Amino acid sequence: MLLELRIKNLAILDQVELLLEPGFNVFTGETGAGKSMIVQAVHLLLGARGSEDLIRTGAAEAEIEARFETVAQEPWASWLAERDIPFTGELLLRRVVSRSGRSRSYLNDQAATLKFVTACVQELLHLSGQHEYQNFLAPENHLAILDLFAGLAGQVQDYRDAYGHWRRLQQQWRELQERRAKVADSRDLLTFQVQELEKAKIRPDEEEELSREQERLRHATQLWEAARLGYKRLYGDRDAILTELAEVKKSLEFIARFEPEWSGRAAGLGEIFLELEDVAFSLRDYFGRVHPDPARLEEIDQRLHLLQRLKRKYGPTLVDVLDFLEQAQQELAGLDTLGDREAELLADLEALGRTVREKAVALSRRRQDLAPQLAAAVEREIHGLAMPQARFLVRFLSAAEPATDREMQELTLSASGCDTVEFFLAPNPGEAPKPLHRIASGGELSRLVLGLKNILAAEAGVDTSIFDEVDAGIGGRAATVVGQKLQRLARKNQIICITHLPQIACFADTHFRVEKKIVDARTVTVVHKLDPEARLLELARMLGGALVSDATLAHAREMLAAARQNS
Repeated sequence: MLLELRIKNLAILDQVELLLEPGFNVFTGETGAGKSMIVQAVHLLLGARGSEDLIRTGAAEAEIEARFETVAQEPWASWLAERDIPFTGELLLRRVVSRSGRSRSYLNDQAATLKFVTACVQELLHLSGQHEYQNFLAPENHLAILDLFAGLAGQVQDYRDAYGHWRRLQQQWRELQERRAKVADSRDLLTFQVQELEKAKIRPDEEEELSREQERLRHATQLWEAARLGYKRLYGDRDAILTELAEVKKSLEFIARFEPEWSGRAAGLGEIFLELEDVAFSLRDYFGRVHPDPARLEEIDQRLHLLQRLKRKYGPTLVDVLDFLEQAQQELAGLDTLGDREAELLADLEALGRTVREKAVALSRRRQDLAPQLAAAVEREIHGLAMPQARFLVRFLSAAEPATDREMQELTLSASGCDTVEFFLAPNPGEAPKPLHRIASGGELSRLVLGLKNILAAEAGVDTSIFDEVDAGIGGRAATVVGQKLQRLARKNQIICITHLPQIACFADTHFRVEKKIVDARTVTVVHKLDPEARLLELARMLGGALVSDATLAHAREMLAAARQNS
């Protein structure tokens, strides 16, 4: 139950605090007094988009706060426990809208997402307004209304899960078929590419090694001559460096025999001699090996040319070329298993298709079984709303009754099943039923929507229902019947109603008056909870306009007395 609604800086609502009561709460007031902004505040709690235009001039932000009394049951227990939100039997929901268009949401004074707060509010109250009539008129919404009334949410979701999986498999099948159409060209090209690269036997560092060898072969003569000359000067000539150094080494060893401090130098020179001797022998071995090899140089040139060509085709580097080879090998292997995947997917698709069709047929039959109950429930509602002879029908424009496997295969399926449903109404005896969108009378439509809303609100299990201008298009006896209906509904649920009709307002348990005032040169809306005397005057005003006479007061007393007798 909605205990309190607090609105701050929303259009002409400066600061309004409403303490709601159980039963039937009614709001009345002159057109433009601000009643619609109370409904707008509820819309914001229900997730409506906030905008700068809604914020009172001079204020930085608007704030709407609602306090509900509820019980610790599902889904609250799990939702709140998962988020570590304290709960003591009341929920405080708050939304703040800033001029930037951004908003902040809170649940029991803890920050929460707007989506979560909206979900909470939707579980607690139901809002009916003129703008929602189109939802009931649109045939595409009628199937969902039937499902809600029939309590088929679980079965519908089970079907949708299977249908969604089936559609994804169909997409995979289409992609596989498209790929199959390209397989022949892809296979030939991939086979050629893989064979070309495997035959090349590329190594990642091969190009660098070949380039170094190529340079050595191009300068083989110069390298041979340099090595030969180095060897001769170190060792091979009669006056070679090592021959002279050997004599110097003997001289130092002789000196060291008499001058011990020279022994270190003699030993060091001996090590140098051995190192130079090793260099000389290495040079001898090198120029013995190095020699021009035109055949090998041609082979390297061709290999490097091949590597350059492959890099131009498959990647800027040899590493990229090898990566391409690996990917091509994997893709070619995938093409080899394409047939197996196709057979497996087709089997899954056919099996799931049968399951989806069976679920659709079962759902359709359940809908057809329960549709008469919805029609009967709506008729009971509208018969009690001064439409005693009206007939309401739930017609299946397409429904599933497949008798053969072929008919089962030919079912047209959607995310909602295989049914197309539309509501028809015959308001008066002798009239043929017509689709709802062809109903001309606003009063008949208002009463029908009220009946549907009552039924669906009961199915949804909400404690509070808000009716915005439920009196549109009606008056007189019909308005009295609507008031009686709301009064009866209020015995089980909290009802909040905004109306212009005294025939409805007189049935309320609690009456609020909404009016505009000028305070400090600014327009503000104030809301008063009326005592019995003020309520009598308000009903008289609604009956007679600005002039409240003895006659209108007497009429108002009669209406209140009759409403009390009806309760």
